[in-house]
Amino acid sequence: MQVRDYKFRRCSSCRTLFLEQMVDEAQTAHLYADTSYFANPDFDSAESGGYHGYLDYIEDREHIEGKFTRVLERVERWRAPGNLLDVGAGPGFMLTAAALRGWSPRGIEINPWAVEYARDELNLDVLHGTLASVPLKPAAFDAVTMMDLIEHVPRPDTVLAKTAEITKQGGILAILTPDAGSPVSRLLGRRWPEVKRVPEHLNLFSVSGLRALLSRHGYEVLDWHSIGKRSSLATLVADVSPIAPRLGNLLQTRLAGGGRVGAWEFELDPRTKFCLYARRIATPEIFRSEPESSHGNRLPPSQ
Repeated sequence: MQVRDYKFRRCSSCRTLFLEQMVDEAQTAHLYADTSYFANPDFDSAESGGYHGYLDYIEDREHIEGKFTRVLERVERWRAPGNLLDVGAGPGFMLTAAALRGWSPRGIEINPWAVEYARDELNLDVLHGTLASVPLKPAAFDAVTMMDLIEHVPRPDTVLAKTAEITKQGGILAILTPDAGSPVSRLLGRRWPEVKRVPEHLNLFSVSGLRALLSRHGYEVLDWHSIGKRSSLATLVADVSPIAPRLGNLLQTRLAGGGRVGAWEFELDPRTKFCLYARRIATPEIFRSEPESSHGNRLPPSQ
């Protein structure tokens, strides 16, 4: 599947999409560098380099926290509140939701502006860096969450190996990510907004693909579900406009005229994202690098 200058390949076994070209953190660091990632009015325009960042993450705080609260309710089916690490914490909305439910939350985030916002505006404990760069004690966390994170990293295997190391035996991992195996995602093909985010998005998993990858790192999958989002009409139109750009631009122009219509709220679940929950049950084998020349960033997770 060709998207601009990038080519995705699909695993024939699990339907996961992975970028054929080798991409590393140094090549994508500029995408996450400042406030424009979380407040980008042109995030779906060709002029801005493609579908990029968020329209206004801070403005959407109430809806995002509501979604994360639903995730935490599921986590608590298997683990009582304790120490929680949110990887890719952004401005900290998973952490605020977790604190309200009795967790002791901590975050890791690479965007300097988001780290500053979480610390100064929300008084949260957020470290600047990545799992690889931030020192963390082994078996320190009862739960780890990754909300819209795993699809951004060049080597998910390496991230999950580190995650297993810092999670307690019996601890819970919750991963929210786009669903490359869903009927809607596959029908949309290159029009799917998640592939339009390349090179932000490098690996787009199916449920079976992520399940197979987690099993390599000592995780037992407990449950998964599709997950939608409650948003204003204006935000929902912006989110789906890459599918039908002309219609999306027309609707955004109409909504920009003011009035209360753009503030109307809807719950939308096109079943193109899922959240998966897994328990750490064993010490994983040390991940050994495999040849990457034919598969870009990594081997397909089910192989």
